[in-house]
Amino acid sequence: MKLNKINVLGWVIILLLSISGIFFKEELSIITTGFGGLICLLIGLTLAFYKGKKGTEKH
Repeated sequence: MKLNKINVLGWVIILLLSISGIFFKEELSIITTGFGGLICLLIGLTLAFYKGKKGTEKH
């Protein structure tokens, strides 16, 4: 699987969310817990596993 910029951005979001959840849970409670954290996680996972359209792929 070749990673493109969108996939890398998704992995960066997931990594930052994980680091902030481990080290800064009290300071960033809006992002790391509750509905805001779920939205950030879903956006990160969607970007990380995005395949793209078949027509835009170069051979």
